[in-house]
Amino acid sequence: MIKMNRIFILLMMPFPLFLQNASNNWLNYTINDSNIKSLEQVSSVDDIEFYYTIQIAVKKSFAEAMEVLKQLNENDIDAFIQKNDASSEFKYRVRYGNFSKREDAKTIAENISSTLGYECWIDKNEL
Repeated sequence: MIKMNRIFILLMMPFPLFLQNASNNWLNYTINDSNIKSLEQVSSVDDIEFYYTIQIAVKKSFAEAMEVLKQLNENDIDAFIQKNDASSEFKYRVRYGNFSKREDAKTIAENISSTLGYECWIDKNEL
């Protein structure tokens, strides 16, 4: 009976318990960026045949690759480790990114090289 009284009292209140201030100001927001492409300029995902990654380092052991990965993560570079079965000596690749344009990957690779001293290169991957 007590639960029913509480619900009834809440339903009878003339104002809502939680009031959110609604605004349509976000509808008037305009993006002024010259790099934004129109729909006609954007290619379909189906048209993309390749993507690029930055290979930052290749290491013999997983532990060595993890050390590189930790340093990159400390510098806000969200890299990943990829196992390389093609090589018996260097098994672990430390890589970053998934770029549709080689120029974008090159710019980031140059930044990583100059800041952290790694000799990066761009790897082209098929989809």
